[in-house]
Order: sequence, then C-alpha cells, then structure tokens
Amino acid sequence: MPNVKERGYALVMVLFMILMLTILGTAVVSSTLGGATRAETRENDVQSLHLAEKTLSEAASYLVTKYDGREDIAPEELSHLIQTGVDELEDMTTHTDLPGASGRITAITTEQVSVGDQTSYKLNLTAEAVVNHVKRQLTQQITIGAYPDFLNYAFGSENDVIINGAAYGLGNIYAGHEFLIDNTAKYVYNNDPNKTKETKYPYFEKGNIYIQNMDSIRVMDKLSGKYQPYARTNLTLQQILGVDNSKIQLRDQTKFISINVAESFIDKAEEATNVDRSNIKAAVDYGLTHSGESGRFNNLSAVLRAGSGVVTTSGPPVKPSLPTDLDDTAAMEAYNKALAEYEAYFVQFNSLSSTVLYNGNLTLDGLDYTSLVYTESAKKDYHKWLIVNGDLTISNYSNDPLVVKANILVTGNVFISDTIKVDSTIFSLGSTTIEDAQIQGIQKDGERQKLILISKGPVLVNKVDSFGDFGEYKQDNPKILDAFFYTDEDAELYGVGSIFWLRGGFFSKGDLTINAVLGKATDGGSDIMFEQQSTLAKEDSRFIINYDYDFFENQYEGLPRVKKLSVIVGKKQLLTSSGT
Repeated sequence: MPNVKERGYALVMVLFMILMLTILGTAVVSSTLGGATRAETRENDVQSLHLAEKTLSEAASYLVTKYDGREDIAPEELSHLIQTGVDELEDMTTHTDLPGASGRITAITTEQVSVGDQTSYKLNLTAEAVVNHVKRQLTQQITIGAYPDFLNYAFGSENDVIINGAAYGLGNIYAGHEFLIDNTAKYVYNNDPNKTKETKYPYFEKGNIYIQNMDSIRVMDKLSGKYQPYARTNLTLQQILGVDNSKIQLRDQTKFISINVAESFIDKAEEATNVDRSNIKAAVDYGLTHSGESGRFNNLSAVLRAGSGVVTTSGPPVKPSLPTDLDDTAAMEAYNKALAEYEAYFVQFNSLSSTVLYNGNLTLDGLDYTSLVYTESAKKDYHKWLIVNGDLTISNYSNDPLVVKANILVTGNVFISDTIKVDSTIFSLGSTTIEDAQIQGIQKDGERQKLILISKGPVLVNKVDSFGDFGEYKQDNPKILDAFFYTDEDAELYGVGSIFWLRGGFFSKGDLTINAVLGKATDGGSDIMFEQQSTLAKEDSRFIINYDYDFFENQYEGLPRVKKLSVIVGKKQLLTSSGT
C-alpha cells in the first residue's frame, strides 16, 4: 500500500490538474462568449449601416417622387414646397422587422442657391440607425433645381450607349434606348477603319446603370454577329458590367429632362447683355438656318451690341513695326505709343469685368493672350460672358499653362489643344474638337474646377496622349481631362492608341460609342501592339471616366436651365459608428 506521503502527493497532483482544467475551461467558455459577443456586435454594426442606408434611400425616393419632373415652379412656390418636404422628412422613420432597431432622419440643413432668376436647394440629410445599441450615422446631399438630367451621369446618351471593350466607369450611367456591350474594341489605324482588338468586358462601379428595361442590355454574340439580350446568354451582369442586379435601375426615357443647346445659348446671351430674348432668338434662329452663309450671325452681333454694358471688339490693333532708324525720335515715340496700345489690348483680358462681344475668329495662343480671366464677381454674381461671334481656338504655344477663367458663348466651332487651366463653361453652336490637350481644373477653395463644354455639333476628343507610357502616365503626371462634355449629336470616343482619362463626364443626345483596351499600346508600324489583355485589371483601362459629384456646384452660373425640376442625389457618406 502507498504510504501517507505518496497519497499526499497524489492528492496535490489531482487538485492541480483540476485547477488547470478549470482555468482552461473558463478560458474556452470566455473566448466562446467573447467571440459570440463580437460576432453579434459586428452583425449589429452591419445591420445598423444597412438600416441607415435604407433610411436615406427612402428619403431620396420620397424627394424624387415629390419634385422630379414638376414643371413651371415659381421661386416662391418652390420655397414653400421645399419647406413642406423638409417638415415631412423630419418625421420620417424607417420600418424594420429587426428587434431592438430603429432608423430615422435626425437632421436636415437647407442651403438656397440663387443664380439670376433661378433658384436651387441643397438638402443635407443625416440618417441615424440603431440596432441593439450599435449606432450608425450617414449623410447625403440632394440638390433640387431646374437643371438637366445629363449632369447626373459619368456618361450616357438619350439614345444608344455602345461599349466596345474594357472601358472603366465610376459613376452613374444612362442609356435612353439600348445598352450594347462587346468585349472587342474597334479602332482606325493607318487609314484602315476595320481594326479590332479582343479584350475584356467593361467594368463599372460607384454608381447605378439606368436603362429602359432589362432586355435593353444586349451583348454581342460572336457566332451570329448580332446583339442578344444578356438574359439569353450564359453571361452574368457581373461578367459583362462588373455589377449585380441591385445596380440596375429602370428609368423611363420620357421622364428624362433634356436641354436645347440653342435655347440655352439664347438664355445666357440674354443674361449677359439684358437684350430682349425674342430679338436674340430671331437672330440665332436665322444663323442656324443659314449654315452655309458667310456672316450668318451678323444680325446677332448687331442685336447684342445694343445690350447694356457690352464691350465690342474685332481684335487687337495692328502690331507696329520697329522703325528702321532707331535714332529717329519722333518715329520711336510713335512706335512705343502704338506698341503700348497693342500690349494693353491683351492685358485687359487678364481681368475682365464686362460682357465682351468679339466679332471674328478668336485664337487664345498663350503668347499675346496670356490668359482669359473674368473677375470673380463679374463671372459669378453679375453673369458676364465672353461672346465670340466666330470660331474659338485655344492653342497654347507657351511653356506655361494658359488660364481660362471665363464663361464663353461661341457661335462657331471650338478647338482646344495643348495645356490649359480652366474654370469655365462654354456653349458652342458649332462643333468641338479636343486634340492632344491637357485640361487641368483650377484649384479653388480646396476643390478642382472644371471645363463644362456644351456643343450643338459633334464633339471629337482625339489624341489625348497617343501611345503614352502607361506606367508613367498612371504614377507620375496623368493627363486627366478635368471636363464635362455634352453634344446634341452622336459621339465616338477611343481609349485604344490614345489614353482617355476624364475626371468629369460625357453625354450625347445621339448614340455614344466607346472603344477601349487595357494596358500599354505602342506603334507597331502596320498595327498597334498591345499588352496581353487577360493579365490586366480594370484599373489598367486606357479609357476611364470618373464622375465628379461636386463639379456642377462650382458652375451654377454657367449651367443650362430647364422648365422642369430635377433631383440630383449625391453619394452617401459615413459619419460615425458607436456601440457597446
């Protein structure tokens, strides 16, 4: 039999093992309970976020239903309608089956923005959701005003949107008729219009795709060479567009709020000159219906010249020639006086405060015209414009960026090349060509401004950076265009040999066709040489449009207005997350 000492050791060992097992069991139970608590907290966190998003979505839906598309609202009536909507939203709660959950609008701030006789309202909504003591707050800005629908989209068309290849879009997209998708880019090279390159399908994010119906999304069938409704293929929305069903929204084309470029031009000319609108319209209509006639807008010039505070010019005085005899005092005095007058003519364009009517073709070259700048008050508060009765060419031949801070009306065509810095809205009654250009937005109050170019004729964006070094382009000094383009006609855009990166948007009333590939492209003589497409990602696209939600806020005074109200819904932003 074991002695007393041995039995004592055994008892100690048993007690020690019991203690260790107890500690271990307690730790396991504690860890399990802690993990369950963390999982529950995380679940509550996600649910509260979704509930806050749902609350904002319901509020936005309410505002769209109440205001979007309403016609001929007087400013005083709109103010009352807005206040009524705010009062109703303040009492709004979101219903949910989740136990211990609530969602509501906790704050609404309203900012009124008036430009001329046009008034818009910016509503900043804050939603709070609580699920089992875990709280989330989101905010969203919604703008209600008489602005056209195309401003809501990274790109789109009132007719067909045709995407050939690996375009990358960040923002909302709109197709007023059909949305046609192919993974083969088409391009023109060495005068051969039938070049193609198979690549990946496009990819879209940070927005919704607005279409007429699900059958309007059609994919090219390689066997038949025809477009088929995507639902009849074995492809998913994720494969062809990079989105799920929640990102597809139906919007009736008949509810789309369009603009008329000529009528918008007339509105701005009236605003800038205080000339009777009917007289301006008669002169513009005559010019548009006599497109082949020289001096077809002479009547418009005569009408606008009679406006209040309008300065008229046909260009600089003749540049004087240096006298052959430099010792001729009288000749040198006359030369210096003429030279001072010549240089003073260009200096005035560095700080304009009046509406200027320029009769003839105007070329801003960066040499004589070193800038085109309106004072802040003249541009924003007093609605002064440069009116070019002819063609406008902006071709910068200097080493420094040419600054254009002016709103401009052009009766002819617009051509832009080289490097410019902009804070400008341009309306053109002709066509627009952007070639080998670098358009940089002017930094103002921590925000980047834009060029908004609205063209009655076609818009061609060409050779933005032909065969640019893609790696350096992405990392060092990307030639991103800070611009939003609109055309009344068809548009065809390429990110194949060129790199097309737009921080803004592009919209056409006619068909919009986009062709894009991925990665590097080099001149191969008989054809373009491309990187292996299958190894590349969406960010390697040579065609990127990144919609800027804030771009139109800084251009209120230049934007076209319509008779219907529109509701522009901004992105949701997270404020706080808390809980126990």
